[in-house]
Amino acid sequence: MGELAALANAVVWALTGVVTKGVGKNVRPAHIVTAQAWIGLSVLVCIGVIVGQMDDLLRAPLGSVLLLAGGAAINTLGSLVFWIAISRGRVSSVYPTTQSIFILISVITGWVFLGDNPQVGVIGGAALIIGGVILLNWKSFDHHTANKPRGDYVAIGLAVITSVLWAGGFVTTAIGIEDTAPLPAATIRNFVPAVLFILISVFMPKMRLSRVYKGNTIRLVVGALLFAFSSLSFVFALDNAPPGVVVVLINTSPMWAVIFAAMVLRERLTRYALGGTLLSLSGIFVVLAFK
Repeated sequence: MGELAALANAVVWALTGVVTKGVGKNVRPAHIVTAQAWIGLSVLVCIGVIVGQMDDLLRAPLGSVLLLAGGAAINTLGSLVFWIAISRGRVSSVYPTTQSIFILISVITGWVFLGDNPQVGVIGGAALIIGGVILLNWKSFDHHTANKPRGDYVAIGLAVITSVLWAGGFVTTAIGIEDTAPLPAATIRNFVPAVLFILISVFMPKMRLSRVYKGNTIRLVVGALLFAFSSLSFVFALDNAPPGVVVVLINTSPMWAVIFAAMVLRERLTRYALGGTLLSLSGIFVVLAFK
């Protein structure tokens, strides 16, 4: 179940980026993350009330709460940087850059800090998926153009920063969830950014969601609902599968992002993207078959 939750997280996270990519220019990255935090928290609290797990939230160990809260703060910063990268570059470039570096850092830090010795299937699958995301990010050099647009370089640099921040949040969350059930853990991780963005909206009027035009409401809400499911599936995966397996499978999102970008945003699906998709699919098979 943990492996399936990790794959579901990858699919939903990729779809979240594609849905949110279509918002208007007046929507800033802070607006996106604010909507995700507030709506995501509301959804998770409602689920907690329905299934009767709010008591578990109140009884969560302080140490776990602090770790989850710290991981949430780091992830929130990473999300802000990520959406800035998305707004400046192409979905099919930002996702692969972010995820390929995220795989490497997370597997290494998981080995060092979590004692998670990568198995043969994880190592082999990671290598295939990293190769896949490199191909997904590969573009033929255009001899008629001196260089890439400056925005592409800025977006890729921001994607690298995002991967480092998310790796830190991943390790912190993996430790914090050891003594906390998935739903309370996901709720705590959404509570921190929700409170943070309340404070931001008070002192920075331009960041208020009321400044977002109505035409963007549907995309923001849909993206936030997908984000809530992504948050829950992430902690569920960590609670039911080894961290090394989880980090490799959730990082197949570039493959899904490229497919969705081609279908929804009409971004070109090159032979490199097709090759990267095949490598990523092979990596998924290796991880699941030899974990």
